[in-house]
Amino acid sequence: MSPLPKFSIDFSEEFPTLDAAPSIEAVIHWQAKASKPLERQALQDELTQRLPDYPICQPQQDIQIAASGTSDGTSEVSHRTQWNGFRLQDEQGLHVAQFTPSGVIFSRLKPYEKWEAFKNEAIRFWELFLELAEPPTIKRLGVRYINQIPLAGKRPSAYLNIEPCPLPGIAPSSETFFYQDTYPVPDYPYRINWVRTIQPQQQTLVDQKALIVDIDVFTTTELLELNQESLNQRLREMRWLKNKVFFSSITQTALEQFGA
Repeated sequence: MSPLPKFSIDFSEEFPTLDAAPSIEAVIHWQAKASKPLERQALQDELTQRLPDYPICQPQQDIQIAASGTSDGTSEVSHRTQWNGFRLQDEQGLHVAQFTPSGVIFSRLKPYEKWEAFKNEAIRFWELFLELAEPPTIKRLGVRYINQIPLAGKRPSAYLNIEPCPLPGIAPSSETFFYQDTYPVPDYPYRINWVRTIQPQQQTLVDQKALIVDIDVFTTTELLELNQESLNQRLREMRWLKNKVFFSSITQTALEQFGA
């Protein structure tokens, strides 16, 4: 048996540009613990001053629940609320950021814009976090795209090259499914989590079922180099992997519908 060809990220491979991309949320996530204390009021003042185009600044709370025994043999449940950074949103409601002591999560909601604009806006928040929090490393960097495709009475096979197999002798095809695959990327410090599922009708914005294609590319090792050049290279590779998975899995019908 001949060995499998060696995998490599090839930036010369081009992917279609979609005029009507089905992405409902694109996310870049930096998990990087602050080495400096971030005081709540001081941080809010800093974010308000430095990010005037994100006027909605709401505190985020973590709720911790603990159970303990008492002297009479009963149990007692206690709740504790702890501040965990801020959630920011621009006036158009298209960009949402979470600025926390453990990192930055930046999202672009529908309609999706071009990668460069999305990436550059996300990096604004990361550079501010880098300045204020001084994290020693990036524990995890992730690029995630969640796509929603209304089925409009069609089978998932109209959009996906691989549809879940029917159960012989019971039904011609499944009514719903949830498939999740995780792939290590050979010779690269990345892993890909790929989910395909049918979203129930009552959870969609339209009166019909929708196909969800969720692709999450993330690092498997800590990133010690925090400079702009290294970050741009990582993000470029991760975006390429996301595109490789997406465009390898959808049909020509889907491409035409999305305005390729």
